Amino acid sequence: MSKILDLISVLTNEERSKVQYLEFKNGEIIHFGGSTCTSVDILLKGEIIMSNLDVDGNEQVFNYLRAPQIYGNNLIFASNKVYLGDILANSDVAIYRIYESDLLSLISSNRQFLKLYLNVIADKSVELSKRLRVMSVQNVTRRLLLFIDMKSKENSGSYHIKSITNLAKELSLPRETVSRVINSLVKEEKIIYENKCLTINKNALDEL
Repeated sequence: MSKILDLISVLTNEERSKVQYLEFKNGEIIHFGGSTCTSVDILLKGEIIMSNLDVDGNEQVFNYLRAPQIYGNNLIFASNKVYLGDILANSDVAIYRIYESDLLSLISSNRQFLKLYLNVIADKSVELSKRLRVMSVQNVTRRLLLFIDMKSKENSGSYHIKSITNLAKELSLPRETVSRVINSLVKEEKIIYENKCLTINKNALDEL
């Protein structure tokens, strides 16, 4: 079981009363950019997008999260708790929501929950560091391969994408560029792309 889902499983029935279950339809905004973060959300089902608009009014996606995931944990105890962009459902979504006061109560009263919560935060910090390293790579082909490699390791060997358009947004690259590079890498047998699953071949990164 995911450590994130374990957070709920270690709670008593009384403690679970502090956790709200919520559902959102595809396209619904879960949190508005500029609003204050007052809760930690655990994504149980579906996919969410974190995005904002650039100066030209174009949507810039800076993160996709697929269940199970946790978000808000990096803001809930921050000095500036403002969401930097909209968080919206990219499919039908189900979440558990724990508000700040209830989170503090659970952390104080349930040692097992505290240890798991700190572990999840640490893992998320490592994940964010890896993502920032990938996104800092200027070479498009290498960035794409590093991203597929990172996501494949998170998903037991392959990375399932919703569409090339979504992947391009995740990489902050034009769709046409990502499509062209994927086609080239497939021809070079550096990746396999079947049924919307991307799999990186062994030594593909070493050959760059």
